[in-house]
Amino acid sequence: MSSAEPAAPKRRRLPWASSLLLAVFVLLGAYLLHAALWRPLGVTGEPPADGFRRVAGVVHVHTTASDGGGTPQEVIASARAAGLDFLVLTDHNNLDAKAFEGRHDRLLVLVGTEISTTAGHVLGMGIPDPTFRFSGDAEDALDDVRELGGVSFAAHPTSPLPAFRWTGWGLSGPWGVELINGDSQWREAGWLRLARTAVLYAANRRYALLTSLSPPDATLARWDSLLRQRNAAGLAGADAHSHVRLGKQAGVRFPSYEALFGLVRNHVLLEGPPTGDPAADGRAILGALARGRSYVALDALAPAGGFSFVAERDGGRWTMGDVVPAGGPVTFRAGGQLPAGARLLLLRDGRVVSQSETRLEFASPEPGVYRVEVRLRGWDVPWVISNPLYVFDSVTAEERVRRGAWPAPAQAPAAARILESFEGASAFAPEFDPSSSVAAPTVDPTAGPDGRGAARMAFALGAPGPGRPYTWCALVDRAKRDLSGRAGLVFSIRGDGAFRLWVQVRDENPASADEGTEWWFASVRTSPEWRRVALPFARLRSLNKATDGRLDLDRVRGLAFILDGGAVKVGTRGTVWIDDVGVYDPVTPTLKPAS
Repeated sequence: MSSAEPAAPKRRRLPWASSLLLAVFVLLGAYLLHAALWRPLGVTGEPPADGFRRVAGVVHVHTTASDGGGTPQEVIASARAAGLDFLVLTDHNNLDAKAFEGRHDRLLVLVGTEISTTAGHVLGMGIPDPTFRFSGDAEDALDDVRELGGVSFAAHPTSPLPAFRWTGWGLSGPWGVELINGDSQWREAGWLRLARTAVLYAANRRYALLTSLSPPDATLARWDSLLRQRNAAGLAGADAHSHVRLGKQAGVRFPSYEALFGLVRNHVLLEGPPTGDPAADGRAILGALARGRSYVALDALAPAGGFSFVAERDGGRWTMGDVVPAGGPVTFRAGGQLPAGARLLLLRDGRVVSQSETRLEFASPEPGVYRVEVRLRGWDVPWVISNPLYVFDSVTAEERVRRGAWPAPAQAPAAARILESFEGASAFAPEFDPSSSVAAPTVDPTAGPDGRGAARMAFALGAPGPGRPYTWCALVDRAKRDLSGRAGLVFSIRGDGAFRLWVQVRDENPASADEGTEWWFASVRTSPEWRRVALPFARLRSLNKATDGRLDLDRVRGLAFILDGGAVKVGTRGTVWIDDVGVYDPVTPTLKPAS
């Protein structure tokens, strides 16, 4: 070789960083390919032979009637495309989508509401659109839904956001619990997982949404704790908005309603096929949900319409939501059409007592609350969460019913002092904005429950407009009083319609911009019959930014009964009668004689 001949070029090696970057791209590509090719798992096994007809649907959905991204028409079209049997729209604090309730081909649309309260949010379903507004008090909300003939569930009960978290666990009534909630799942996922979900979403929507889910362990633990006291149905709430905010004004439509409707569903067991009558079918579905004759399933992971959970003894058979009378060993059977390798766990009072693959059979003589979870290999969130079967003797079963029932109306305490009897002239005077009115006279000499005098507020609530953002009608007494040592107000009330009105006690607060007074308030609902109402001062709350944190009963500066846009709908007309406004003393516990 001549010395002038050029040397062969040396082989260049990729830098270490470039090699690592290439490896990352290869792994990311493989992961995206895996996501793109992933499909829901198949199921095998015999279909359920429990005699029930199953319908699948989604509960807790928002539209443009509140903060959802899609109009009711768009949401309904997505539900039909997703193959749902029923859909429950629950916009915030309104039922404005009622016009869309009914049959849309095979899809049944029901319209309820999500009520914001001081103890969290309440789903109210199966109710008409009331004239009154919801007061924001959790006890009021549950009572309103009951009075309107509906069913209630605590929404996102263990939400990471304190304002959304349910704190009303001690409230009365047979309300149920959302076991899985879409909003809570997104908030628990964190930005890293949400970013991954957004990347995977383009490749496979189902897989992307499934990987964003977190185990609902905290919610299931709270549910089990509640179930130790009383029967309580569980369901899944999509909390679907299809809208992610990007700043105060901008937002994107993500994820789609159709994708969310395929993720988690409620499978309801009906006595027979839908009748085609929207009202009857709606009552049947909501009745089954309230009873707990249903189960929650991740249908995006595998189709779950073939799951079954029953209890049998001596030829009798019971299913989810039923109470099995005690009296010998009960055999629990769970199974049906499941994915290969599915693991069934039977829990009694929140603890696993038996588990098996594909099919579970377990005999137990023990009383308790029995429910089933079905888990699939590689997934942290249960594929199926059943509602419970309850095994108790008649005495215990009745006691559990009592704990979950609405308490009988308590008799209002006697007034220790009458502040206003409305016999003749009254210190309560009408006040209203220029667009509203309260008709004279405001004292009717024969309208009271005893045939004597009562306050009469014949009102017409006007609409807000330029220069008048708030409208109101009120009866106000601005007398100064010292109510020290009293427990609350007591008065009689009725209306010619179902209205809610604010009862206000105003105390002195020099820091307040409202003439140096602070308004403490609660809400009362009227009915056509006279009712004697006791309103504890402890239930009153204030929204004043300059609040001093307490109602100073020794410095009361006024009492008021008010109807405004937060109490009833704008344009409402009606009449409310009030009589014998007084205060009552704290109730002294009765001491039992020594034995």
